[in-house]
Amino acid sequence: MTLSKQLIALIVALLLLVFAGTFLISVHNTRDYLEKQLESHAQDAATSLGLSISPYMEEKDIATVTSMTDAIFDRGFYRVIRVEDMQGKPLVDRVLPVQIEGVPEWFIERLPLTTPEGESTLMSGWLQSGRVVVKSHPGYAYNQLWQTIAGTLRWFLVSAALALLIGVLLLRQVLRPLRSVEEQANAICNREFPILEKLPRTTDMRRIVEAMNRMSTKVRQMLDELERLASGLRRQAYQHPVTGLANKRFFMDSLTNQVNSDEEFSCGALCLVQLKHFKQYNDAHGYKAGDELLQDTAKQLEQVAMQWQRSQLAHLTGADFALLVQECSEQQAETLAEQLAAALAGLYGTGKLDNPDVGHVGVGYFDGGQSVPVLLSEADMALRMAQAKGANGWHFTRSEDIDQNQVRGASEWREFIGQALERGRVKLQFQPVVRCSDRKLLHREVLVRIPENLDSPEQGGLLSAGLFMPQAESLDMTAEIDKSVIAQVLQRLTDSPDDATHYAINLSPPSIKVAGFLDWLEERLAENQGVASRMIFELPEYGVLANTEQTTTLLTLVTRFGAKLSIDHFGRSFGSLAYLRSMKVDYLKIDGSFMRSIEENSDNQFFVQALAEIAHGLEIEVIGESIETESAWTLLPSLHVDGAQGYFIGRPE
Repeated sequence: MTLSKQLIALIVALLLLVFAGTFLISVHNTRDYLEKQLESHAQDAATSLGLSISPYMEEKDIATVTSMTDAIFDRGFYRVIRVEDMQGKPLVDRVLPVQIEGVPEWFIERLPLTTPEGESTLMSGWLQSGRVVVKSHPGYAYNQLWQTIAGTLRWFLVSAALALLIGVLLLRQVLRPLRSVEEQANAICNREFPILEKLPRTTDMRRIVEAMNRMSTKVRQMLDELERLASGLRRQAYQHPVTGLANKRFFMDSLTNQVNSDEEFSCGALCLVQLKHFKQYNDAHGYKAGDELLQDTAKQLEQVAMQWQRSQLAHLTGADFALLVQECSEQQAETLAEQLAAALAGLYGTGKLDNPDVGHVGVGYFDGGQSVPVLLSEADMALRMAQAKGANGWHFTRSEDIDQNQVRGASEWREFIGQALERGRVKLQFQPVVRCSDRKLLHREVLVRIPENLDSPEQGGLLSAGLFMPQAESLDMTAEIDKSVIAQVLQRLTDSPDDATHYAINLSPPSIKVAGFLDWLEERLAENQGVASRMIFELPEYGVLANTEQTTTLLTLVTRFGAKLSIDHFGRSFGSLAYLRSMKVDYLKIDGSFMRSIEENSDNQFFVQALAEIAHGLEIEVIGESIETESAWTLLPSLHVDGAQGYFIGRPE
C-alpha cells in the first residue's frame, strides 16, 4: 500500500474513532436527558392532577374525577394515568398502547427508554384518600432521539466527506515531491540523471529532494568520469597519438580476429600505404610539419575509407598506414587501390610538399585461406612492387587459390540467394552463450547458412554468413534473409513452448532501414507474444552508430513485446560510450579482437574490465566473444564479464 493510501486510511480511522466517541457520548447524554424529561413530565402531571381532583375525591365525586382525568389523558402525552384508593383499587384507569411512528423498530430495540412513574397522594383533610399514578408516553422522546441521532450522523457524513476531500488534496500537494523523487529514482535506474528544480516547502521533503539531486549529480559524474577514464586509456592503448587512427596493436588484433572468423570475413583487401621520404621531410621541415603531413594524410585516407562500408583504417608506424576492406571483389580492390593512390597524389596539391611523388599503395587480397602473416607478406610484396612503378604507384597482388565454386557475379549471387529463399534452403546453426559464474546457458546465437548445392543440400558443404551476407547487402536482399531467419526461430519457439532457451538473432543494419521491415517484425511479434520474450535481436556496433534513429525504433518495438536488444562486436569503434545511456540495450558483446589472447594483454584486460563496470552501472550485461582457450575463460570472472561465447564454450550445431 502506498504512503498516501496509508495516510488516508489513518485519517479515516481517526475520523471514525472521533465520531464514534462523540456519537456514543451524544446518544448517552440525549437518552439520559429525555428519560429525566419523561420523569419530570410524569411527576408534574401527577402532582397537578392530584391537587385538582383531591376535593372531588373527598366528596366521592368519581364522575368529575373521571372527567378531569380523561381531559389530561386525551392529550396523548401519557401512556398510563391511574387513580387508586388507599387499598390500590383503581378508581380511574386509562392506558394508551405504545405506538411510535417514524422511528425504526430496530432503533427502539437497540436504545430502549425507561419511562418512570410519577406519583401524587390524594388528601381528604389530613387523611390520605388515594393516589395518582402517571407514566409519560415515550413516543415523542423516541422521535426526538431518532431525529437527533440521524441529524448528527448526517452532519458527520457531510463533514467527514469534506474533511476527507480536503485531506486528500492536501496529501497530494504534500506528497507530490515524493512522486517526483520516485520518478527521479526510476530515471536514474534507466540511465538518466534529472535534477528536480522545484523544491518543496516542507523542510523534511526539501531535504529528501536535495539529497536525491545530489545523488543524481554524483552518479552522473561518476559515470562520466569512468567513461572519460576508459576512453582516455583506450585512446592511449589503441589510437595513434598524432592522427587519432587505430594504432598497429589495435589493427593487428582486429585483423587476426577477423581472419580467424568465417562468420565475419570471407574475402577482402588489405592495403598498405607508405609515404615516400618521410624521414627526409621531417629533417627538412621539422617534426611539427611532419605531424601535420601525417594528419593530412589520415584525413585523405579517411575520405576514401568512408566510401567502403566495412573498412578499418590504421596508422601503423611513422609513414605507414593500413586499410582493411571486407567483402570486396578483386575488381573492387583495384578500384580501391586507385582511390588511395589518387588520395596520395592529392596531398601534393596542399602546397606542403615539394615533390609530387608522395607515396605508394600495395594491396594484398584475402581469399579466406591465408593466415595473417601470409596476407601481410603479400600486401608488403605488393607495396615493394608499387614503389618500382614510379610516383604514387599502386600494385595489386591477385590470389590464385580462390575456390572457383564460390566465385559468382552479382546476377549469379542474386539468383542463388533468391532460390535459397524460395526453396527454403536457408539453414540455421546455434552456438551457445553461457554465464561465466556457473556456465549456465544464457542463450543460443543463431548463425545462418546456405548449402553450396541447393539441389542436393546433403551433398557439399554450407556457406557461412560471412561469405554470402556481404553479397546480399550489396543486392539489398538482407531483409528477406532476416525475415526467413526470424520466421524459423519463431516456429522453433512455438513448437517447443516448454523450452526456456532464448535465441539471439543477428540483424543486418541495412534490414532495419528497409521500408516495411519493422512493421513486418511488429506483426510477427504480435502474433507470437507468448514466445517473443525468448528472442534477442543483435546489431553490430557500426550499424547502431550509423542508424541511431532506426535502432531506437527497433529497441522500442522489441521491448514492448518483452524481447531484448544486444550490440554485437562492441569496441571496434572509437566513438564515445555516452550513447549507451539513451540506448537501453540488454547486452554488449565485446569484439573478439579484445578477447583473443586477452590473458596475455594487460591493456585489453583493463579496457574490458572498465567497460564491464560502465555497462553494469547501466544495467547492461557484458559477454565476451571468441573465447577459444581455457586460460581466457578462467580470466573472465575477474574482469567482471557476465558471459562468454566461442569455440572453447561450444561450436555451432
